[in-house]
Amino acid sequence: MKKSLCILTALALAVMFCPLALADEPPKEDGKTLYAKKCAMCHGADGVAKSMAKGSANFNDAAFQEKATVEEIVKVTIEGKNKMPKMEGKLTAEQARMTAEYVKTLAPKK
Repeated sequence: MKKSLCILTALALAVMFCPLALADEPPKEDGKTLYAKKCAMCHGADGVAKSMAKGSANFNDAAFQEKATVEEIVKVTIEGKNKMPKMEGKLTAEQARMTAEYVKTLAPKK
């Protein structure tokens, strides 16, 4: 009887405190949030390159959107290219993919 009561008490406490433990977990970043933190300072919130990124493709350009794949954007993001610094070690592969997928949403509105 005592053993059952201890087990039931432990389960009740676990159920009560489990939501509190989950609430302390930071929210997972999405591509839009990562873009705002890591990319927008050069590429602009709307995908139009700022002066420091002059010569870079505008992400909201139809030609860029048609040509660039998520995989290519991830590769350039991780490895760097021209003015684009390497983000290897600053973004995980998953974060780079989420960011690239967000870049693909910056296509011009029709």
